[in-house]
Amino acid sequence: MFKILITATILFSGATQAQVVGLATNEQGSLYYSAGTAIAGVLQQKANLAARVQPMSGSTAYAPLVNRGQVEFGLLNALDVVNAFTGVENFKDRKNTDLRLVGVMFALPIGIAVPNDSPVKTIKDLKGLKMPSQFTAQNTILSVQNAVLATGGLSNDDMRPFPVANYVKGMEALGEGKVDAALACFGCATGQEANVNLASHGGLRFISMVDTPETVAAMRKIFSSAYLQVYQPAPALAGIIGSTRVMVYSAFLVSSLKTSDELVYRAVKAIYENKQMLVAASTTMKSFDPSLMDELSVVPYHPGAEKFYREVGEWPPKKR
Repeated sequence: MFKILITATILFSGATQAQVVGLATNEQGSLYYSAGTAIAGVLQQKANLAARVQPMSGSTAYAPLVNRGQVEFGLLNALDVVNAFTGVENFKDRKNTDLRLVGVMFALPIGIAVPNDSPVKTIKDLKGLKMPSQFTAQNTILSVQNAVLATGGLSNDDMRPFPVANYVKGMEALGEGKVDAALACFGCATGQEANVNLASHGGLRFISMVDTPETVAAMRKIFSSAYLQVYQPAPALAGIIGSTRVMVYSAFLVSSLKTSDELVYRAVKAIYENKQMLVAASTTMKSFDPSLMDELSVVPYHPGAEKFYREVGEWPPKKR
């Protein structure tokens, strides 16, 4: 029996007849939580679904709940959902074969950040420094961190470990000066908080990654669907102090075969048709592109999602 602490519930007037559904995300302060609240709002207002955001410690905690139909929806990154479905890496010997894709919700940019006054300038310079490790509630982040480090010829084994539960705790550790560098997001609340906490060091600074055939191949050997993208400084992007290249991958909304086709169809339709509302509710959703929701993956799409994509001419799934 799992006890799920529901700390964010989105209920509006007139929702007494709405079907109640859960949407699992990473904990508060993460990009997933921010996006989840925006998605829940659209499901409530446009699909007549009383959507309750259920923040948890990480994907390894909630992917099995979604697989079993105990939570109707969840947000999983492109690597996590494959691992969970096939039962490898952080889901070793624990296949979640009833998981099904609903659609890509946003592009997830992530990189390694250091205090701005750190002498570290490249990924290679990180060798031997203290970084978050283990990620006991979010093991997939080990692979994500390894993929970034691989572009500098490094791996987690080259770092001095600092065990944390998930990457949010890792960012907090960076802001508190407990680690030298950390995998981080730059548009999320925790990243902003770490930036403020490091004000005496000039705030955060993300390390720009090198884009060559060799570095991309090293990254994709670990995370095959990841790609590199350049970001420019903006008020909402803590730690992006100049033209900065980071790793990007997709975050999927997922469901289960135990969730009805009709419910998933309603959800996909509402999300597909309401980008403006999603973006207004969360800056995380700025990268949402309805035409790219059906990204190709080894994980099958939910029949309810496939039905909608076929109706609007967005089928078959697209390779990134």
